[in-house]
Amino acid sequence: MERPSAKRDPKKRILVICEGVVIEVQYFNGVKDHFRAVPVEVGHCDVDGCGKDPLSVVREAIRRRDKARSAARRHRDAFLAYDETWAVVDVDDHASLDEAIRVARDNGINLVISRPCFEIWLLWHYQDCPAALTAKEIQRKLATKLPNYDKHLSATFPYHDYLRAERRAKSADPDHSAPNRKGRNPSTNVWLVVNGIARSGKREPAGS
Repeated sequence: MERPSAKRDPKKRILVICEGVVIEVQYFNGVKDHFRAVPVEVGHCDVDGCGKDPLSVVREAIRRRDKARSAARRHRDAFLAYDETWAVVDVDDHASLDEAIRVARDNGINLVISRPCFEIWLLWHYQDCPAALTAKEIQRKLATKLPNYDKHLSATFPYHDYLRAERRAKSADPDHSAPNRKGRNPSTNVWLVVNGIARSGKREPAGS
């Protein structure tokens, strides 16, 4: 879990494992670059036999975190281990979501969940969207702001508006403010990861 202090820790190592292999990875790498957060690693579930369901994503986060811990012990270098490990998934129609939450909680993984999909977080960088929507409806709205976003994020994506997106997320579901829980439609707590990356970066977070 994140420390409550707003002070930055430039040596904090953060691992972020995404369910999606394109947009989510591009987004968090963009956040990493925006805050110049060198000790942040972004990946996705890409091992053989690893599905794209929430439980597989959590298990992959555990595997990579534990591998880093083993390397830290072997080389006697604590910096090789991660201080925080995050897994990023959608609600979608996944039957494994409740089990993923339990496994994440039991293993110290911070699981953040978007309902119905990650794209609601991207859309909240641009506009209010408090009403319940399907994933396709959100994607259509986002496509009016970001043409071809399903293939790549534009270099002009407004990462600097993350606080505006956070306010909209908190307004839509004020209770969705901690990892390892499901929110209402629409909701996301992706801002928890963004704030963690911001604190580990060299660029001063907005509002600090």
